[in-house]
Amino acid sequence: MRLRILIALIIIYILAAFAWLTFSLLDYSNSDYRLKNDVLKAGLNACILQVVEKAKNGELGNDTFNTYYLKQLKLELEPVELITFVKNEFNNNYSVDVKYVDMHRVIQIDVNQEKLRALQKERDEQKKIWIFQSVLLFLLVSAGVYGVYSTINNITALNKRQNNFLLSVTHEFKTPIAAIRLMLQTALNPKVPEGKKDELIENSIQNTHRLEELTENMLTATQMESDRYEMELGLFSLSELCLRIIKNYSIRGEIEANVEEEIEIEGDEFVLRIAISNLVENAFKYSDNAPIAVDLYRDGKVAVLEIRDQGVGIPKKEYSKIFRKFYRVQDEETRTTKGTGLGLFIVKQTIQRHQGSIWASANEPRGTVFTVRLPLKQS
Repeated sequence: MRLRILIALIIIYILAAFAWLTFSLLDYSNSDYRLKNDVLKAGLNACILQVVEKAKNGELGNDTFNTYYLKQLKLELEPVELITFVKNEFNNNYSVDVKYVDMHRVIQIDVNQEKLRALQKERDEQKKIWIFQSVLLFLLVSAGVYGVYSTINNITALNKRQNNFLLSVTHEFKTPIAAIRLMLQTALNPKVPEGKKDELIENSIQNTHRLEELTENMLTATQMESDRYEMELGLFSLSELCLRIIKNYSIRGEIEANVEEEIEIEGDEFVLRIAISNLVENAFKYSDNAPIAVDLYRDGKVAVLEIRDQGVGIPKKEYSKIFRKFYRVQDEETRTTKGTGLGLFIVKQTIQRHQGSIWASANEPRGTVFTVRLPLKQS
């Protein structure tokens, strides 16, 4: 919450700074235009004084037939020479016009309108450039702020998921270890019947399998993320693998299995076993051991595996996030369920390494469907 407030304040500060910067640049552009305009007008008086002085000294020629008036001063000059002088001496900043007023030839010297239009055009172009630069700089800075915010937000979320992972792993390890210790201590009691001892030892072995599976998940996830896992490719029956997994998990609850026979693929049977087991485990876990369905069939050159449950389901907005490492759906019905957030990450990595695809969708009327597509072995 504090981070968001800080980012909001930074954005407000940036908006205010860029608004002030843009206003200052535009104001400077207007001030520059007014200054140059004032300089032209101030130079007009100097131009008129020089024309008067030159005319009186006879340096602007003499029209023997006509007399001209400038600012009510009677001057004898040649208009062509006057125009040439003003143009060359004052860089064409001023224009000369001769008009008839009350039967007299009157000379009018004024600021060249082309110069004024050029100044206005220059001001307008400067405004456009500065507005564009301000907007571009604002967008770049905003993108930087957003990038920093996203990075910090992602790091915060990752740290939170890692902390949840550590808590979950601690619980996942602690529970079977405590159960194994209790059952073995009970089995050591001489008063416990032999049959009961065998049952306790068998249950202890089952709990060690749970620890082994958790350890395999953690090791596999680490190796896959760092690209250190080397797949051992081989041709095997995906149908038989699915049937073995279904048999192992049948003690958890009812599984409606529709497995097409003799579906063979080339891949790493070990990691595919972990991936499919994770999907079946999640199906039971998030449906409170309600019946699930596992379908395996061919679709052209692809093997399709569908695992459907009748659990709490997954919100659509979470579909794109559930395969992230340590990520767990932020829903009150699933938050209290045990898990490390590694299962679906391993599933996604495994399927992608086998050139396949996986996605989640809603099951009707309740639950989730995970669909896996894997390329078949080409003959």
